[in-house]
Amino acid sequence: MRRVPLWLTLVPLATGLGLYFWLWSDWAADFGAGIEGWLPNTPVIVTGFPYRLETSVVTPHLAGGDAVHLAASADRARINRGPFQPDLTIIQADGLRFSATVSSAINATIAGKTALSSVHVVAGRLARLSTVIEAATAHLGFLPVAIAADTLELHLRERGDAAPVTSPAGPVRGQLVIAGQRLRLDGGDALTLAADVLITGPGRLTGYDAWAATGTAEITTLTLADASGDVARVKATLVPQGRGALRLAGTIDTVCPASIAAAFAGTAPPAEQRLRTPVQLAFAGTSGAVLLSGVPADLPARAVRGQVPACPALRK
Repeated sequence: MRRVPLWLTLVPLATGLGLYFWLWSDWAADFGAGIEGWLPNTPVIVTGFPYRLETSVVTPHLAGGDAVHLAASADRARINRGPFQPDLTIIQADGLRFSATVSSAINATIAGKTALSSVHVVAGRLARLSTVIEAATAHLGFLPVAIAADTLELHLRERGDAAPVTSPAGPVRGQLVIAGQRLRLDGGDALTLAADVLITGPGRLTGYDAWAATGTAEITTLTLADASGDVARVKATLVPQGRGALRLAGTIDTVCPASIAAAFAGTAPPAEQRLRTPVQLAFAGTSGAVLLSGVPADLPARAVRGQVPACPALRK
């Protein structure tokens, strides 16, 4: 029998590669057009064949929004996704800066040395947005403290829960999970932060004004801890007052009540030993005018844990 020429055996492989390159080029064009839609007037060159679709952008800037003005920028960003995963996008950014502003009292700004984000969208819904920011700084308009953390993690997703039967809050429309490592408030001692926030509202979170009419942000748990254990556990509700303010109300279970009181008052942190039994404090008020209550008058007489380090300085 005659031997098949070697070049002929490569025809199917070359044909397959050519077909895949044609498909990849089509996916790359769609990917590039999507990036240009978010970043107009920004040249986009898509690389990464054959394993991914990727582009690098210098000084990207994104701005938009109506009631909530959004702005995001970076020194450099690398954006990529898998050819067969159009719903999942990965973004690496250097020199990240992000802000969301409704008013002087309702706003948030975050910046970081580097950030790694994944955006997973399924059928037009946000399945998950996860961001890990290194050397992060943040400020919330309704809190009079500057926040810094070695690492700050934010995980956001849409939810469509049914309305709770026994709760005055509406159905859950979104969830925000926060984790912070070596987090410092106004230069205070380093703490570990873990928080879970549920966003309730009448419908999908597609507009601020529709949400603010009856929506709330429920801090189901927020823990500040150090190497010796929990310092404070917070539960609270935030209720928007139109676009001008937020009303806050909640409780704090803490073994360091005097330190918590000093942090609220903005005074020098006291020298305080941790209590053996936590006490519960309460707070309520509007943006920039939140009052703490329930600090026991007999704190000097209460049993303390003398074998562990004193309470950390929450603010300095």
